[in-house]
Amino acid sequence: MSELEQAFESVPCVPQGHTLQIGDTYDIDVKMRWADGDSLQHLNNAVYFRYMEEGRISMFYAARVTDSSRFGPVVVHCACDFKKQITYPATIRVRMRLVKLGRSSMEHEVDLLVVGNDGTLDLRAQGRSVMVWMDFEAEKSHPWPSEVLEALATTVNRS
Repeated sequence: MSELEQAFESVPCVPQGHTLQIGDTYDIDVKMRWADGDSLQHLNNAVYFRYMEEGRISMFYAARVTDSSRFGPVVVHCACDFKKQITYPATIRVRMRLVKLGRSSMEHEVDLLVVGNDGTLDLRAQGRSVMVWMDFEAEKSHPWPSEVLEALATTVNRS
């Protein structure tokens, strides 16, 4: 059994051909830590990128895509437009929406929304991230394995 096959032994069973689709979303709620803010309790601008990273990593862990020394995703682009400040305390919903799926790349629009006490969502930042599936040994991109796309498809919301 190859290292890649072993890495995906724990992936949940999904129907053959069930894969990611443009528009699929993945959400995770993150509590803002007091230390993530400045002296005015505003979320530090670098932490917005950490929350986006938390969304990406959480999506892979939720899909049970385990670490492999040979293959895995790397971030090749990440950007953020700040709309409104976030202040402590806050619960931030990180919403990743698949907008492009290539041979070896995957692009998400990322919304950072503050979750109100009544469940309302208030958009505070929008970003983009691009991941590429890599063959670390060859040091180049590699096509997304169908097992990975099928596993990720089990974690998304689809309307």
